[in-house]
Amino acid sequence: MPKALQLSNEEVSKILHLKLLRMTVKEISKLLNRSKSMSYHALTRKTPYEPKPCSGRPCVTDICSDTWIQRMASNQKMLVCEITRASRLQISKNCVHRRII
Repeated sequence: MPKALQLSNEEVSKILHLKLLRMTVKEISKLLNRSKSMSYHALTRKTPYEPKPCSGRPCVTDICSDTWIQRMASNQKMLVCEITRASRLQISKNCVHRRII
């Protein structure tokens, strides 16, 4: 089973602290139950450790709009095109359809 894809900030600080205590990368990785490459990557990183931002286009709707769309579809039995016209946002029919399913 694969381990976590990213290190938490707490794990990175532990790795840096253990390296200051003169432990090897192999010893650190065994102690923290992580791969050697992940431990080494945390040590050689020049910038502070931060997860990468999500790629792709940001959503047009927020959680409130999503729940409104779902209520319109379930309670009032509105069609996708009717919900698109009734919404205050400029969203496509495909966007409404994705929020419903």
